[in-house]
Amino acid sequence: MSKFTYNNNIEIHYPITVMERKFNNINRLNNKLMAVIEALETEYRNTNSNAVKTDQITTQGGFQTPLNVNFFQIKEPAVQEFKKEVILPAVNDYLKEVFKEESQKINPFLVGWSNILQTGDWQRPHMHPTQTNLVSGVYYVNVPKMADNSEGHLEFINPMPISINHGFSNTSKVTPVSGKLVLFPPFYMHYVHPSKQQQKRVVIAFDVLAQNPNPQFVF
Repeated sequence: MSKFTYNNNIEIHYPITVMERKFNNINRLNNKLMAVIEALETEYRNTNSNAVKTDQITTQGGFQTPLNVNFFQIKEPAVQEFKKEVILPAVNDYLKEVFKEESQKINPFLVGWSNILQTGDWQRPHMHPTQTNLVSGVYYVNVPKMADNSEGHLEFINPMPISINHGFSNTSKVTPVSGKLVLFPPFYMHYVHPSKQQQKRVVIAFDVLAQNPNPQFVF
């Protein structure tokens, strides 16, 4: 013990806040969401509107809803229930945790899309750091039984590699489970390991913007 007196102030700089919320009684809603997403897949998979056919996204193979479709603007009751009862309450809790009192000034605007991955499909490393994006997220609608502890997993990449010398890991992995919601900062680099099952791995991904980018979008 030092013979000198001192004042301590320990701070954690640049924290990365990740929230996982697992819903236990959501199978009914998941089934309805599956029906909506599969209807979109039937309509768009084999057309140029399938977003994976563009060079603007990181999804490799499979299906993603068209770039001009905001999933949360779909008027299906299941989608609006999902937005109101699942996503917005969790987003507001996350904003309170990260932005504290300032969160009360935020009126979050959701921009969402859906992905379907099957055998061999995956997502390249990417992030979502647009100017007004506050939070990114993913909700697992349907996750098939996985063969190992990397198949179809979401993996985050340590944004400060030098910290590995101080005992931190290269990456942090999230196990996908039907009914799980994951929220994280948009600057957090991540990717999805290839699926190995023919069964559909279905997710709804989204960004939370600080404001409506187009005032005509009111819902």
